[in-house]
Amino acid sequence: MKYDRQKEMLSYIKDNGSVKNEDLLKRFNISIQTLRRDLKILEDQGLIGRVYGGVIYSDNKDSVSSVSPLHEREMSHSEEKEYIGKLAAALVEDGDVIFIDSGTTAYRMLHYMKDLRNVTVISHCIDVMMAIRKLPNLTGICVGGVMQHDSGIFIIDSTFYPYNYNKAFISTVGISTVKALTNTNLYEGAMKQHAINQSAANYVVADHSKFDVIAYNHFADFSSIKGIITDKRPSDKFVNFFENNQIEIIY
Repeated sequence: MKYDRQKEMLSYIKDNGSVKNEDLLKRFNISIQTLRRDLKILEDQGLIGRVYGGVIYSDNKDSVSSVSPLHEREMSHSEEKEYIGKLAAALVEDGDVIFIDSGTTAYRMLHYMKDLRNVTVISHCIDVMMAIRKLPNLTGICVGGVMQHDSGIFIIDSTFYPYNYNKAFISTVGISTVKALTNTNLYEGAMKQHAINQSAANYVVADHSKFDVIAYNHFADFSSIKGIITDKRPSDKFVNFFENNQIEIIY
């Protein structure tokens, strides 16, 4: 029975590419201790990879299980991120209430919003709030909680924040035509889901290195996205996919 369960579990992980631990607990109706033992056996055999909050199938070559430290991501593709920030800022209008996500791309749009008036920016990211300190024309609302030192975000229960946004600017670790939008942090993923659900228009901000990348945590489908803001024209595969799904490409 143990062997059959592990075999079925591996098949389920393979079919999905990545699975959260909580999903495995419910699907196989086992205790957390049993799940840990099963996953340890599969990992020792090189069949899966363990990531925070879940697992990925080891043959999923496009999957990533973690992101680089914040200071490294800050320097990576810096010019592209500034360009994306400028494009994103051009979409904000006087009087808007917007959500700006965490990450090293989204907050850069603030530098280009110094002439706007009566704009409220809501975020759970320290970098966003620090940038707003230098922009007295903007009103900043920090969605507080427990701070994560490595990512500079606050971990919160997003159900307590019934904010409504005119626009949300969402960061992502990966963009895929198969798995849509993914990241490597369950808490951040939950905040992204909240912002997307509460926003009238959602824009993904991502440089070209995020395309054809799959992380283990799926946080949104493309049906909720109005536009993709990036630094250059994506491949024909993505261009055709976005056009077929009526998603604007801004670059």
